Amino acid sequence: MDRAFALLHTYLGGGGQTCLLVADENLGEASFNTIDSGIDVISNRFDIAHSAQNAGLQTHFNDFDFSGYPANHFARLCYRLSKEKAVVEHVIRQALRVLQVEGELILCGAKNEGLKRFAKYAAQLFQGSADIRKTGSLYLARITKNGNEASTQPPPDDYGQTLPVEVDLEDLGLPSLQGRTRITLASKAGMFGAGRIDAGSAMLAACMPAFFAGFDRAPRSLLDLGCGYGYLSVCAGGFGFERIVATDNCAAAIEACKKNAATSGLPIEVIADDCAGSIRDPFDVVLCNPPFHRGFKADSRLGLRFLQTAANRLKPHGQALFVVNQFIPLEKLAASYFESLEVIARDPSFKLMTLSRPRLRY
Repeated sequence: MDRAFALLHTYLGGGGQTCLLVADENLGEASFNTIDSGIDVISNRFDIAHSAQNAGLQTHFNDFDFSGYPANHFARLCYRLSKEKAVVEHVIRQALRVLQVEGELILCGAKNEGLKRFAKYAAQLFQGSADIRKTGSLYLARITKNGNEASTQPPPDDYGQTLPVEVDLEDLGLPSLQGRTRITLASKAGMFGAGRIDAGSAMLAACMPAFFAGFDRAPRSLLDLGCGYGYLSVCAGGFGFERIVATDNCAAAIEACKKNAATSGLPIEVIADDCAGSIRDPFDVVLCNPPFHRGFKADSRLGLRFLQTAANRLKPHGQALFVVNQFIPLEKLAASYFESLEVIARDPSFKLMTLSRPRLRY
């Protein structure tokens, strides 16, 4: 059992108390079937929400939108800290509203993840104190909602604020979109690459014209695997694709990508999914800037899953275009899934690879 989940597990359920578990990617290995069936779960990750639902738990998959819960509803809220400061502070502010008077906020995390700092922030907000205890390398903090002073309304919360990203298609050598060479995309806290263009994705986008020109016949369908806010889908939008599908595991990314599909005027299908698990159609092209971290931890299994999915979703004569950090041994990892591999571009930080001739389906 995941260590953080094991610590929180003690506080989940029992005595008929209403309890909410806030679960992001850091609880990806949680054993939800060991939790009392009366527990509520809210998660911003599709795979985690799916696991919780399969365990029979009342589950909400969204970008940590707590508006569906009544004020003063839960006796306890348990939360393993997220990686992003904005997400953690948002959850703590919302905990103030949804917890009952004398209700408990249980935080779990490591010292270098800011556990003590966030516990102090919560205690100030709840107008109380934090009981912090160390277990191994992790800390557990318990903060009680003050029955006399603490407000049931959280302070102003800008978590949903849009972070604009300016994309210059002309500078990248890409076709315009409905006559526009510049377009403003929306991103937000809680997702990869919020408020910026990832350098690896920009490198991939700039290579699109040469990559697409290398097909014997112009590709007609494209899968953006791990789409984020949809940067690659939008950049590919001017190449005449008949179908573009963008998919991601993160609720914040899905919301942003849908907005950007509408803004760009492209008929992009945006699908929340766990590494395209429910998408069965084959594609001429798969574009991917794969993750190799799950929350605070490196996880090489993620990259393997994205490679396997790319192989399974490509047409026999299709091609995938992946960008990764230079130190990732993608050539070695991809050899089990593709017969043809070629590094087509490098810079000091990233390398770009074409993958084709997928091996037998896995």
